[in-house]
Amino acid sequence: MRLSGVDGVILGVEDLDIAGRFYDDFGLDRLQSGHTGATFGTRDRTTIDLRRIDDNGLPPAVTGGSTIREVIWAAPDRATVDAVAAYLTRDRPVTIDSDGTLHSLDDDGYGIAFRVGRREAIEPAPNRLNIYGAPPSRPINSRIDFFEAIRPTSVAHVVVMTPDVDRAVAFYTERLGFRITDRFLNGQGAFLRPAGSPYHHALFLIRGAERGLHHIAFAVTDFNDVVLGGNSMLRAGWETRMGPGRHVIGSNYFWYFKSPCGGAMELTADMDRADDDWTVGEWEFVPENTKAWEMDIKPLPGNGPRLPNQR
Repeated sequence: MRLSGVDGVILGVEDLDIAGRFYDDFGLDRLQSGHTGATFGTRDRTTIDLRRIDDNGLPPAVTGGSTIREVIWAAPDRATVDAVAAYLTRDRPVTIDSDGTLHSLDDDGYGIAFRVGRREAIEPAPNRLNIYGAPPSRPINSRIDFFEAIRPTSVAHVVVMTPDVDRAVAFYTERLGFRITDRFLNGQGAFLRPAGSPYHHALFLIRGAERGLHHIAFAVTDFNDVVLGGNSMLRAGWETRMGPGRHVIGSNYFWYFKSPCGGAMELTADMDRADDDWTVGEWEFVPENTKAWEMDIKPLPGNGPRLPNQR
């Protein structure tokens, strides 16, 4: 089954107003909102749905408090969704909405759903680098706007905790066709990509005594956008969980922020791409294998640089 990535995430939250403000500040588009919840979208219209924690229409929570309730995976066509249904109905309940979305639970009790992908094809934002000796990718006679609004392109990956990584990996690889790209030794964690995705991972399963959301990562264009988006979050009063920095596994830049939706939310860029020729790495779970470097950045003061007098 060639699932292609995350099509949406549903979160059950304790405070809708604060959670909504977080995603407003994070740069997502508010697509709809009301007293029961709100829906946000990335540039490619991957959706983040916020719902009240006591909403009876949500899948059961795996832990108390605000946390993830369902990950929606994108299928290329209806036949793939039907194939997933056939696999899952062998040993677990499956429901199908009137719009064709398939709902079930994985082996840890996390809500999982499958639908024909709704993400929109978009023109990637230009990577604005002036590399010496190479043609410019940033227009001549132009400056960088260091206070521009940063809008995440898509949900890059979801990370959840599980008490049994090997069991969780078996479900996603054997039942849903995910590929392992890298893993930590002794069942500490595993990075997985859906068969139809070219990116290093869309799901990371990490060992934890408690189940729950670890973080959701949102892709931006480059490291400049990671830092500008992160600075914007600092100015809005949100607190860093980790970063900015660069991971060893996946090679992606990161900046994590503590989230009122549970776990953390990450701005990320420049992740490795992989196909079935990728060599799976077996890594020790030590700090030097989780990040190559990390910085401590303070927010810029004021509302922006003072422009020079123009002549």
